[in-house]
Amino acid sequence: MIYYRKDLQKFYLEPVFDNKEIFFVFVKLLNPYLLTTESIAFCVLSYIFKIKVNKSNNKEVIIEYGKNENLTQVEFNCEKKKEFYIGRKQGSDIELPESEISREQAMIYYEKDNWYIKDGGKEKPSGSGTWLFLEKRYEITNDIIFMVGSSTIKLEYIPPQSDKDKEDKEIKELKKENSNEKNNMNKNENLEEKK
Repeated sequence: MIYYRKDLQKFYLEPVFDNKEIFFVFVKLLNPYLLTTESIAFCVLSYIFKIKVNKSNNKEVIIEYGKNENLTQVEFNCEKKKEFYIGRKQGSDIELPESEISREQAMIYYEKDNWYIKDGGKEKPSGSGTWLFLEKRYEITNDIIFMVGSSTIKLEYIPPQSDKDKEDKEIKELKKENSNEKNNMNKNENLEEKK
């Protein structure tokens, strides 16, 4: 479900659960995502990841991952290093050997007392994306990509313009038109002088 909160002046995407059907909604990570002590789930192709910051020690993040119910658990501690990689590349902190997985599929890092996950490595995004399993509302930002069932949807968010912005835009367009008319008049005068 997509809805607008007038009090916050923002659009949100929220999963809908009813008794008859469950529609799983995934949002493609386009920007770093803040990790908290609440467990969140991510999907990387056929792998499921459950990630949360350790409640008793903010310096650790706990990750469970795997392809089925038998999940492997690892803990990353930022006192040892600040960046951890998930991918196909040999030596990754979590190595996923399938050819469909990017060499640097995702990166988990610690910065300014917070843990984040982002798609890809430092330089570029992954080929297949890193997808957040949506369990609660999610703010819609520009060019959000989400998946419901087997359908992938891309939304372009165009924020509403204030009356002043509209007025400024109209004034700029009028000035541009006047400038173009003036240039055309000068060109015509120069052509007539040459004759």
